[in-house]
Amino acid sequence: MNRAVIWLGLVGLLCAGCAATQELTRDLPGVKFVKYKVAGADRELRANLERGLSQLRAREYDAAVRSLRQAMWDVEQIEASSLRLEELIEVHHSLAEAYVGLGKSQWADEQRSLAQALGEYGRREEVSAYPEAALGKAKTVYQAAQFREAVTAFGQALVELEGVTATPARLKSLGEARCHLVLAYFALGRSDRAAEEVRQLTGLDGATVSCRKQAPPPVRTFISAVEASEARFTKRSAE
Repeated sequence: MNRAVIWLGLVGLLCAGCAATQELTRDLPGVKFVKYKVAGADRELRANLERGLSQLRAREYDAAVRSLRQAMWDVEQIEASSLRLEELIEVHHSLAEAYVGLGKSQWADEQRSLAQALGEYGRREEVSAYPEAALGKAKTVYQAAQFREAVTAFGQALVELEGVTATPARLKSLGEARCHLVLAYFALGRSDRAAEEVRQLTGLDGATVSCRKQAPPPVRTFISAVEASEARFTKRSAE
């Protein structure tokens, strides 16, 4: 049986809509390649995710977190929503594992919750016709200085914004949501969590610059300090 026939058979299985079949075949060699090919997505968008998974297996948790942060923005560029959600869920589950390895159980729980919410979003029969509305509502909560509630609202916005079809607009809105998470966590005195959101933003071109523009002076200084720390780490790693 030649390779083309095998691929066609796998494509048929994956497109049949049978959840049980997809569960059985998802880890077979080449299945991800076929999924990307069917979706018309660049296979390189999975490179950082695969790197992060390898680092996880090697228990290199700091390195895994850095790879997976970038993987999140990479797979966001997949236009096919079903594949994008599937990959995002894997990214967030993997980040949870990496955080557990670093002893950050609360951060791990947050990643699992986000992965679960994305999975539930993907199974919805109807989604909002105005996904950006969730971001607007979250901003209103933040502006009312209800910072704990704002963290929850922006977390929900990260899910709802997956309904934004145009990739540039989706990335911009997701970057804005994560910027406001930096602001909300900082206002709550959770500088460690705010710093992690800054590190998430560094994976999206121009996101930290945009965030600094809308942040109050203390947060601008904070963002710059986190960026400088990350730049030093990257330089040391390269050496």
